[in-house]
Amino acid sequence: MARFKPGKSMIGSPLAALRRRLNPFFDDDVPQTPATHVFNIALALLIIVNVGAVILESVESIGTRYPQAFWTIEQVATAAFAVEYVLRLWTATERRSGDFRHPLWGRLRYMVGFFAIVDLVAVLPALLGMLGANDFRILRLIRLLRMLKLTRHSTFFSLLWAVFREESQALATVVFMLVLTLTLSGSLMYMVEGKMQPEVFSSIPVSMWWAIETLTTVGYGDMVPISVLGRILGGIISIVGIMTLAIFSGLITVGFMEQLKLRREKYRHVIEEELARGKLTPEEVKEIVHIGDRLGLPEEEAAESVAEALQHAHPPEAERGQRTRRPKR
Repeated sequence: MARFKPGKSMIGSPLAALRRRLNPFFDDDVPQTPATHVFNIALALLIIVNVGAVILESVESIGTRYPQAFWTIEQVATAAFAVEYVLRLWTATERRSGDFRHPLWGRLRYMVGFFAIVDLVAVLPALLGMLGANDFRILRLIRLLRMLKLTRHSTFFSLLWAVFREESQALATVVFMLVLTLTLSGSLMYMVEGKMQPEVFSSIPVSMWWAIETLTTVGYGDMVPISVLGRILGGIISIVGIMTLAIFSGLITVGFMEQLKLRREKYRHVIEEELARGKLTPEEVKEIVHIGDRLGLPEEEAAESVAEALQHAHPPEAERGQRTRRPKR
C-alpha cells in the first residue's frame, strides 16, 4: 500500500501543515473520517439545492416571484465552489498517490484532469457573468453541469468508465453498425417513399431521422411509410434496431461482470500482500476496507473479505492446536 512521504522542505511549515490537514477532505485515496463524510454530504446537498434552484428559476411564475432567493443561492454556491476549487488545487501536492507532488507541474497536471475541469466549470458561470455574458440560457446550462460534481465519489461511474475503456473496440464496432444501418436505412426509405411522400421524406438526412426513430423503436408517428415496400423495409429496420441494441446492452452487462471479477481478484491480492507484511492494526484494516470501496465493491463484502483473510492467516488457538496435533496411530 503506497504511502506518500512529504519532503523535508514541507515539514515544519505552517502552510504545509495546514495543507496536509486539509488534504483528507479532497483526497479520495484517504479513508473517510466523520468530518470528511459530513463535508462530502454538505457539498452534495449544496449541489442538489443549487441545481434545483436553477430548474425552478426557469419557471417564469416562480422565478419572478423569488428572484432574491435564487440570486442568494447562486452566489453562495458559486463562492463555495470557487473556494473548493482553489483548495483542491492547493492541496493537490499532498495527494496520497504522489501523482501531483511537484508544486508547479503537479498542479498543472491536476488542472487538466476530468474532475478538476468539472470543478472549474462549476465556477464558470460567475466568470462569464463578470466578463459580460448575458445569454442566460447558456449560463443556466453551464450551471446544470454542476451535477457532474456528484460523480466524483460514485464508484458506479468509475466502474462504468472502466467498462467503456475495456470494451471500447467492441462498442466501437456496434456504434459503426448503427451508423451504417442508419445511413442505409435513410437512403433506402428516401428512394422508396420520396416520390410518394415528397413533403415527408424530402431528403436523405430527413429520412435518417425516421431511421433513428425506427432503430430505437420510438416511433413518434410523424413520419410513416405508406407503400408496401416501405412498410416491409420499416419492419426489417425495427428488427435490426432491436438486435443491435440487445448486443449493446449485452456487451455492457458482460463488461460489468468482468470488471467486478477483476476488481475482486485485485482486492484479494491487496489483502494477501498486506497480510504478508505482518499482523494488521485496526487502522490498516479500515484502510484496506476503504480500498475495496474505491474498487467498487460493497463495504460489507470488502469487510467480510478482510475478516475471512485475517481468520485464515491468524486462526484461533484451539483451531491452531488441532492443525498442529499429530494423529494417533
